[in-house]
Amino acid sequence: YPGGPSVSEAAKKGDPESVKLPIAKTDNKYDFSFSGLKTAVLRAAQAQTGNDYDFPSTKLPGALGEAQKADIAASFQATAVETLVQHLIKAEKEFNPKNIVVAGGVAANRLLRTETKKSLKTKVIYPDIKLCTDNAAMVAALGYYHARNKRPEADPYSLEPDPGLKM
Repeated sequence: YPGGPSVSEAAKKGDPESVKLPIAKTDNKYDFSFSGLKTAVLRAAQAQTGNDYDFPSTKLPGALGEAQKADIAASFQATAVETLVQHLIKAEKEFNPKNIVVAGGVAANRLLRTETKKSLKTKVIYPDIKLCTDNAAMVAALGYYHARNKRPEADPYSLEPDPGLKM
């Protein structure tokens, strides 16, 4: 953790066309998920090691060579970026925005920055890379300090999510 920078670094040495990976199709034209893509990466890695789906993912790093890891990383990155760019193109055509802002952890990906600038007509705005962090990490850090200071009594499995919770 975080996976993005290590995938991006490994991808530099890999062939993005070496592993064919799926782009998720959903009923809503703007919905997408990378869960199927991640499973496809797992299955490809297992197959490259000569193992099936029972082979534990924790043992894959030791079973794959550096070139295999680089190729898988490059293929994953290319497919994830292609997915995001396809959705941005659809949204750009439908909504004709003045600007597009790409933020969060994924905004640090250099391939995504290159492909959006190349593929979109609209000006794309990115925060400085040092400000492109994973929101989950920030929420977890906040939760740590809240728990440390308040020591909640409630059973964590009985809590209800509240996306509007004040920080």
